[in-house]
Amino acid sequence: MQLDKLTHQRILYSYLNWGYGHLSRSIGVVRKLLAQGNEVVIAAPQRDFEIIRGYFPDAQLIDFPAYPFTFSGTGNFTKDLWNSRKKLIEFMREEKTFVEELVKNKQFDMVISDHRYGFRSAFVPSIFITHQVNLAVNWWQFPAQLLHHQLIRQFNRLWVMDDEQHSMAGKLSKSSFKNTDYIGHFSRFEQSDISKELIIGIVNGPFPYNQQLLQQLVLNQEIDLIISPISHSDSRVRTFSNWQEADEIIYKAKKIYAYCGYSTLLDIHVLACESHLIPTPGQTEQDYLHQLHSK
Repeated sequence: MQLDKLTHQRILYSYLNWGYGHLSRSIGVVRKLLAQGNEVVIAAPQRDFEIIRGYFPDAQLIDFPAYPFTFSGTGNFTKDLWNSRKKLIEFMREEKTFVEELVKNKQFDMVISDHRYGFRSAFVPSIFITHQVNLAVNWWQFPAQLLHHQLIRQFNRLWVMDDEQHSMAGKLSKSSFKNTDYIGHFSRFEQSDISKELIIGIVNGPFPYNQQLLQQLVLNQEIDLIISPISHSDSRVRTFSNWQEADEIIYKAKKIYAYCGYSTLLDIHVLACESHLIPTPGQTEQDYLHQLHSK
């Protein structure tokens, strides 16, 4: 079940809705799966359909609920996830039941999950994609690490979105699981020779942290244009429902301001532009990535 060797399979695919990073990088993965002759059906919230069809006009889509995350915006992710734990556990149970029904009724050969723990099947091979095999947690949060590994073990295969020799996730992607494949780096962007002339702010991350970032970016007079899912009175702020329209502008970026999510780091790598990235408040994974790439 190595990605490079996967051909002529009917695949059910979904991704985590923690911001839009998982959707963004999944575009690159789906593009490769389709190029290798696979049939890919994407299970996603209906709000994402227009984005997905911008890249795959003939995409087969199934309306599928998003995880019920609720963030306070105070930077205490641990407390927020703890407060949401009952909803999340119940949702994962329902998610697995829904996936089993889809596999049975629509005859899928395989299930691929970009970091959705309950998106798996007991009847066909199920693959878990992540760059974060090891969570960037404090010692007192170690039980979360144990649970994370326990949930990964429910899948038949682990695809780590990193290059083992040229790692961009550092210690986060080091895997001791025997069923691991390193699949490399994926982005919705492709290498381009478009002239780079703009300084761009990109509002990323989950709500309300994206709103907090927007407020910071509008204060930065160096920025020429801000691409945001949230509207604002600042004339530099532009919203896009069609990501490809935004991509045409992002390709012109000589410098990007954003949160330093892993998917954003992968995009910066492909775009080959300068960047000024900051961690989302309280997100220890991004604190680690920020330190790693600041060096």
